[in-house]
Amino acid sequence: MLAICARALRCAPLYLLALHTGAALAQPLEAPPSFNAAQIRGIDRVGANYTIQNPVRSDGLMRNYVLATPYGEIQVAGDAMLRMRLNELVALSLLEKVGGSDTFAKSLVEAGLNPIKYTGRLITNPIGTVQSTLGGIGGMFARIGSGLNNAGKTQDDPLAGLLGVTSERRTLAAAYGVDPYTDFLPLDAKLKQLSEAAALGGLAVSGALLVVPGAAGIVVSNLSTANKLDNIAISDLARQYTAAQILDINRAKLTDMGVAPELNAAILANRNYTPIDMAAMVAALDSMKDVAGRPVFIDRAAAADTRATAFFMRTLAELMAKEARPRGYAQIVALGGLPFARTRDGRIVTAAPIDALSWTAESAARFSSFTAERKALAPKAAGELRITGQATALAKKQLKAEGWSVVEGQKPPTP
Repeated sequence: MLAICARALRCAPLYLLALHTGAALAQPLEAPPSFNAAQIRGIDRVGANYTIQNPVRSDGLMRNYVLATPYGEIQVAGDAMLRMRLNELVALSLLEKVGGSDTFAKSLVEAGLNPIKYTGRLITNPIGTVQSTLGGIGGMFARIGSGLNNAGKTQDDPLAGLLGVTSERRTLAAAYGVDPYTDFLPLDAKLKQLSEAAALGGLAVSGALLVVPGAAGIVVSNLSTANKLDNIAISDLARQYTAAQILDINRAKLTDMGVAPELNAAILANRNYTPIDMAAMVAALDSMKDVAGRPVFIDRAAAADTRATAFFMRTLAELMAKEARPRGYAQIVALGGLPFARTRDGRIVTAAPIDALSWTAESAARFSSFTAERKALAPKAAGELRITGQATALAKKQLKAEGWSVVEGQKPPTP
């Protein structure tokens, strides 16, 4: 009976979505807007090794980017993930200069190594298209709420493939402000190449591997966050701790939050998160010690079935942590598969990395589902959506009719 009830609860968001789809289609709807990449605030359309293609299309929630690069076409879902990828591309450009520098070649020769083996631009094995599942974020809420609570559960060792990450690689990645466990294959290959050379040649990462102007002390970093895990900065975790050590710290913190052992194991085995993503997300939740219901967030985060969804959930946790104290969060609750917070004054709010909210059939149905669940949970509660981007006039009008206020332009977490 308990199993039947659990399945029914997991399927409830889909039932509500179906129930409200007809109502959504009866409303005025709009096509999601497109954007000129050169006019998107905080985004450089062209870099040393990339160009963002125009137009930038959206899916009702997020902007979906396509980048032309020497490594193939890269597709990225959302502004937050784009900033992460652009930071990685900047770091890769600098690392390629390091690998091709005379200083580095001389250091290898002095170490008795052949510089031809370790230098040069990464031009073999092009990656084709690196996708973050375009449109995947738009359908994410339905997937998370549809019973995919086994996503990420595996009998495989969650450290498989991570044990080869050496101390040299961790130090090098942290120096360039990127995740040593990156899923971006060209950066992964270059980090492997240079850290191997450093290990075999006895090179100090602070020496020949930082000879390019601008390489050291990168201001914009994928490792920056206001939150600490076990009083350790995320950048220090990335530099000084192994993947196994990071997972152990995460496991202990999740246990302290009241996360059940099975759910704890599931989230830590979900390889759509890097160990650093997991640490940043757990650190954000750990900072909300006086907020009840944090296992609800982990339950939803464990269901992330794409890399884009996992990064969205990390960013969502960081945004909610930033908003928790000033907004008076009391408890984390779930509406339609997405974590919201019930405030001490009775409102239902969330702070989400949504770039471009428009009133499409899908977003209308999804928010109608949120509204129905909000009213079931707290019939008189007002709703508040705090988003990093903007909403169209129609979206704000329709949401207001459903009892939601929209606050735009919330400052996103770093990166």
